[in-house]
This record gives sequence, structure tokens and C-alpha cells, in this order.
Amino acid sequence: MRKPFIILLSSALFLNSCGPAADSGSKLVQDSSLSDTAVVSLLQDPDTTDTIPASAYGVNTYGSVAENQIRTSFQTLFKDDLAGNIIPDLSRKFIFFEYNLNGDSINEIFAGLTGPFFCGSGGCTIYLFNNDGTVLTRFTVADYPIVVSDSKTMGFKDLIIKSNGQNHLVKFDGKKYPSNPSIEPVLKLIPGDGLPRALDFINEPYPWFRF
Repeated sequence: MRKPFIILLSSALFLNSCGPAADSGSKLVQDSSLSDTAVVSLLQDPDTTDTIPASAYGVNTYGSVAENQIRTSFQTLFKDDLAGNIIPDLSRKFIFFEYNLNGDSINEIFAGLTGPFFCGSGGCTIYLFNNDGTVLTRFTVADYPIVVSDSKTMGFKDLIIKSNGQNHLVKFDGKKYPSNPSIEPVLKLIPGDGLPRALDFINEPYPWFRF
């Protein structure tokens, strides 16, 4: 006499477990077993196109203020090319790295581009922005990453930039850095591992953004 009741109860449990996916997602976020960090990571992942969790990115590699400033700057700099649909979709991406180069407690921002429009055999186009989004220097034929040296010139850290397969020492001239690293002095020493490396997306997780 109890079998029908057991069958009905099992059916009800099965139907309940197959509820809408939206409910499951809602319960996931509200699950008390998730830490605050995990919930924040789910909600604030800067690059949802990859499988890397937000907690894995470096603190200087994302931030809505810098991201929006760079996107606006690129949209302005490449306004005509974007309007003419000249820049392919693969090249409409960037990464960035914030670093204080002159010791004034305000970060400058390295922004790296990719794809066939901005990269060639010698390297890529990389921008260095002031904190307000204005261009400090546009580097050409520059390979990733950019190494920040311990030494300074005119108040700014020297940079070690690889171009055409060789490391070059690039120094600030009082207004900007030289735009073509390939014609700067060749550095024969290998930069130490302890030096900061900007835009090192090959060895470290970086979120990519679009413009």
C-alpha cells in the first residue's frame, strides 16, 4: 500500500532537482559556503572571455578607471581607422599595467596592443599613458614584457625594452621616452628576475579588454 506514495515522492524530488538554471545560479551566489572573495570574483571578473578567476590577476592589471581611460584614448587615437573598419577584430584588444615610474605616488599606465594591425616581426605598438589618460609615449617595434629598471634618468625609471630580438635601454628625456627602442643602446646583460615586468602576459595572467 505504500509503494504509490514512495513513487510520487521520488517523482516530486526529481522534478524539483531539474528546476530552471536561473534558480541554480541564484542559489550559487547566495550559498553561504562561498567565501566573500569567491562571490566578489564571480561578480567582478574583469575578463569573462577566459577561464581565469579574477583573484588570479595582478592588482595592477585591471581597474575600471584605467580601463575606461585607455579605451577612450584608443577610440580617439584610432577614430578614423575604427570608422573605416580598418582595424581587424583581433587587434581591437589591449592589456594594461599600472606602475609609478617617477615616485610621485601617481601611477603611469602601460597599455599593450596585439594582432596584425599593431604587431610585426620586430614587436608591437605599446602606449605609456599619464594617469589622466593622456599619452606620455608611444613605443613602436616593442616586444613584451617591458622591464622597469632600478636606475632613473630625469626623475623617471629607465626601461628595458626588447626590439628585434635585442634588449635596449630606454631613458626618459625630461618630456617623454624615445618612441623607437630599436635605435637605443643595446643592453647585453639579461634583466634580473626581481625587476618589475609590465605587460608580461606570456608568463602571468592578464585580462584583455576591447576598444
